[in-house]
Amino acid sequence: MTAFALTDPTMQALVYTAPNRIELHDVARPAAQDGSVRLRVDAVGICGSDLHAFKGHDPRRNPPLVLGHEFIGTALDGAHAGQRFTANPLVTCGRCRYCLQGRGNLCSDRGMIGMNLAGAFAEQLSVPERCLVPVPTTLGDRGAALTEPAATVVHALALAARAMAQPLSETRALVLGAGAIGLL
Repeated sequence: MTAFALTDPTMQALVYTAPNRIELHDVARPAAQDGSVRLRVDAVGICGSDLHAFKGHDPRRNPPLVLGHEFIGTALDGAHAGQRFTANPLVTCGRCRYCLQGRGNLCSDRGMIGMNLAGAFAEQLSVPERCLVPVPTTLGDRGAALTEPAATVVHALALAARAMAQPLSETRALVLGAGAIGLL
């Protein structure tokens, strides 16, 4: 990386600008903030929800917006510099009764990376430290970028197992879908 790139206040990002339109733009680099970690994006996946947004079928994702919530990145500064992370893209307040009960999906002050917070279709992004998930060095970037969809599958299986009248291992199911979650 050149000295100019280190001091350049802008970076490149793919910005969803309108239905069926994504453009490469120079945007401001994320500023270092208390409680957050700046990451250099090493790999990013394209979720089905990103495709729905691109097509204009997701009213929660309003242009202009940097999409992307399935990613792996390397911390750029602070105590975590050089460490690799993915993240839980759901950013909650951490203080309300739902968050304190472990039900952050019900937090009325929640946001989501790539939905109403800048996502990973960029050179860098800023992530609250409490959302970071360390990634072992033995896991490659592409595999690590699949952490979020894999977690979704594990969660769905856990919910199914709790709802079943018999052990999950004794059941059969057919899952259709060509995306990461369906394939996993």
